[in-house]
Amino acid sequence: MADYIRARSPEHKQERMEAIMAAADALFAARPYHQITMGTIAEQLGWSRSNLYKYAATQEEIFLALHTAKNLAWLEELADALVGAPLPAREFARTWAEVTERHASFLRYQEILISIIESNVTFERLTAFKRDFADMLPPVTAILARQCGVGEAAATDLYLRLLYQAPGLWNHYHCADLTRKAMQTAGLPPVNGTFQQAYADFIELCIGR
Repeated sequence: MADYIRARSPEHKQERMEAIMAAADALFAARPYHQITMGTIAEQLGWSRSNLYKYAATQEEIFLALHTAKNLAWLEELADALVGAPLPAREFARTWAEVTERHASFLRYQEILISIIESNVTFERLTAFKRDFADMLPPVTAILARQCGVGEAAATDLYLRLLYQAPGLWNHYHCADLTRKAMQTAGLPPVNGTFQQAYADFIELCIGR
């Protein structure tokens, strides 16, 4: 810990937060959320927990920041890829699904957002998170509005449906080997196809032909 120097300027504080987010992201890529604590994040950084607490009160605050960053990256790529909308429905759906598959790590954060991440943050922090979420939407909801010929409210509702469907489908097509074996033993049909195709089919159904 000897080389730890507390950040003083806003720029240095941002650098510290980015390092914290990178450490938490690396942990989440390798283990389930319930195995991650402020202690494991501090250990990943080579910091003491007291130093980590100078920048985040809970691990959920860190994961909110990660969700925001990954959500923004997904939305920015969607907006770039679909700037030519309206497009043929199949092309639009395929493009949306392809981009989403490239942001599969975001889907893991989205899956636990409401049930876990949002459960241990202050009202003020959660409000700021929701405000950031709302501020990200206009470029993509405008594309959906053009594609479907609907108003802003309907486009936002459609976006949320597409968002909430993706994590469940991703998990279905990328379930653990133990889950596949249990499904087979229980007599359930095997998991066939791919996330990208299933998600594209769902999007095409939602946006119409």
